[in-house]
Amino acid sequence: MTESYRRDTLELTLEGVDGDGPLSGKRKPEERLITVTLIWPRPLIAERVAARPHFFAEGGLDLSGADWSDCVMFKENVEGPFGMVVQISEPLTSQQAARVIADLGSALVKTAGTEAARVAAGPWLASLARFPFSHLAGELSGVGKSPKVVAAGRMTLRPGLSGPVDIPLQVPDDVVRTRTVRTGGRSRSRRETLHRRGEPAGTVMFNSVYYRGL
Repeated sequence: MTESYRRDTLELTLEGVDGDGPLSGKRKPEERLITVTLIWPRPLIAERVAARPHFFAEGGLDLSGADWSDCVMFKENVEGPFGMVVQISEPLTSQQAARVIADLGSALVKTAGTEAARVAAGPWLASLARFPFSHLAGELSGVGKSPKVVAAGRMTLRPGLSGPVDIPLQVPDDVVRTRTVRTGGRSRSRRETLHRRGEPAGTVMFNSVYYRGL
């Protein structure tokens, strides 16, 4: 039997992030980049990417008092089941933040503007750390390395039922810090693993509203 899908318009807004692990944050707000990727939202459209920088405080990100225009991620036509991938970066330096805001639009247009754009292969969590952040490397080459993904998650959705969408986050790759210590009058570098791959990194909360065309 052939299954038919109706086409809906998805309005997806970011409500906040309950941070854990690398997202637990410090007392001083830190700016991070959040990207949301819709995987095969409808036939012939392999993916759609939206990205926003936000300031995370201790415990995560609270957008309860923010304007709708600061929270909306997508108004996109969807048809049948589709995937959603969320990635959150490490804190951005001031240079990275300025460059991301200036260049993010053109970067995503170049990498996600075609209907046949490539999607990270494989179901493994590690693939979440490579897409679409890896495409930003060239845009940020003038200010150092591209931001590292420290929290990521994915979910498969079916259109039609409006309401909250909560996606658990995990650490996609070990988060390592290199420290310089002096012992016996000599300086040595020591690698310290702060968070291990697969550890919980909190939950990102969205709200979804589906509209039918008249």
